[in-house]
Amino acid sequence: AVVSTQSTGEDDSNVILVHCQTGNVPSGLFVASYLVHSRICWTSEQAIKHFRTKRENGIISLPCQKRYLKYIETSVIAGEQPEDIKLLFSNISMSNSPAFNEDGSCKPYFVVFQNGEEIYEFESTESYKTEEPISFPLALHISGDIKLQFYSVSDILGTQEMFTVHFHTFYINSSHVRFSRDMIDGAHLNTFKQFTDSFSVTLEVK
Repeated sequence: AVVSTQSTGEDDSNVILVHCQTGNVPSGLFVASYLVHSRICWTSEQAIKHFRTKRENGIISLPCQKRYLKYIETSVIAGEQPEDIKLLFSNISMSNSPAFNEDGSCKPYFVVFQNGEEIYEFESTESYKTEEPISFPLALHISGDIKLQFYSVSDILGTQEMFTVHFHTFYINSSHVRFSRDMIDGAHLNTFKQFTDSFSVTLEVK
């Protein structure tokens, strides 16, 4: 739904109700995005802080949420709309192996989504337990919103979700894009210490 600022500004008693399933994270991100886009708040950090002062237990904590809120800030400042820039996705690498399987290894399986649709999947034939980088070469044309969903596969533990990386191709301005652990959904909290502090994911694009 779209509600004009004119109608809400006619009277102080006019309000806009925003809700989602939990009434917290998605609605909070929507409100924070509006605060940045309307210039009520000048930065994404200010918007998150403002939301938390107005909404008890307000949470905007996932790295992808903060990243996309920063995208909005960048676009508003530059006065431009994001476009679905086409890139050639040539490699994904993990700095080392997360410990998800019973022996402290992982057997990676990942899926690439583009604008909500699955466009590629890969399952490794081997497990990894190493401090060395693990690379997955590919030649995939991507554009728009991209989601990388990583799993670990085990005969005993089954398929476990490891981490997720979200980004938009319009905001990629380097051939090597590195996401540190605190920038990766699922790895940022590291509740069960399955990731090293130095864990990162690097994307190579052209």
